[in-house]
Amino acid sequence: MKKYIALRLLSTIPIVLVTSFVIFVLLRVCGSDPVASYLLNSQLPATPEIIAQLRAEFGLDKAILEQYVAWLGGAIRLDFGTSYMSGREVASDFAEFLPVSAALIACGLGIVCLGSVVLGILGARFANTALDFIIRAFCFIGVSMPNFWLAFLLMLFFSLHLGWLAPLGLEEGARSFILPAISISLMSLCINTRLVRANMLEVAKERHILYARLRGLPSGTITIRHIFYNASLPIITAMGMHLGELLGAALVVENIYALPGIGLYAIQAIANHDYPVIECFFVLMCVVFVLSNALIDIIYALLDPRLARER
Repeated sequence: MKKYIALRLLSTIPIVLVTSFVIFVLLRVCGSDPVASYLLNSQLPATPEIIAQLRAEFGLDKAILEQYVAWLGGAIRLDFGTSYMSGREVASDFAEFLPVSAALIACGLGIVCLGSVVLGILGARFANTALDFIIRAFCFIGVSMPNFWLAFLLMLFFSLHLGWLAPLGLEEGARSFILPAISISLMSLCINTRLVRANMLEVAKERHILYARLRGLPSGTITIRHIFYNASLPIITAMGMHLGELLGAALVVENIYALPGIGLYAIQAIANHDYPVIECFFVLMCVVFVLSNALIDIIYALLDPRLARER
């Protein structure tokens, strides 16, 4: 098992390296010139001398491969360079904005995990009843709602109409995460609820569940200890996918609610063609995706050691 865990973690390194190289090259081949954006924002004259000086200062006068090797050497030391626009260290900016995004994603993931398990168990336990119909209708509507549209809707109703919560920023502390967390998590919650319900209904048809009922075990024990436990492996896999969905949703929702997280920071960097910030953001996204999937595989193997032996 230790060998499997070590190999699984080591396998993430080539993926991150290849992804970072592709992002690095695409930004320089397909992206706009950051020097032009810098000159526009700083209102400096676009003379050939100033352009050449800025390109040398930003390291854009070197070959792409040479630029990437220099960037990778710094990234290994957690030095992602300096922002073209603010002049600050990218790593320090991310350290400042990351806690807000991490708190938002943690709240959203908590809603997905707890809410989908509860609703999925209720839907499977009371299948084809009025309660099950309500849960399925809720999931159908929730899956159909884009995150950004839901964010505007919640802000309009709870903040502007009822006045219960502040519409923007972190003025109310932890309460400021309520609406954004619901906005980023509702779609994943509904998808996972349907998955939990479907898996539990499938497991409920197996022979060992029928045997447990014939033994006279309480229905609650059968539902939780036998049906849900055996149906949980695909659900754990889906959680890794939902983490990626929450990251993407947070990128948009943070801008709607003006939360000072890395999503808002990244959008501003993209608008200003700030290469170091954009590269750091996408590499961070890649690392989170890859490590979350590796962690899910490891948990999967711990719950079912046969998978580790097969691989």
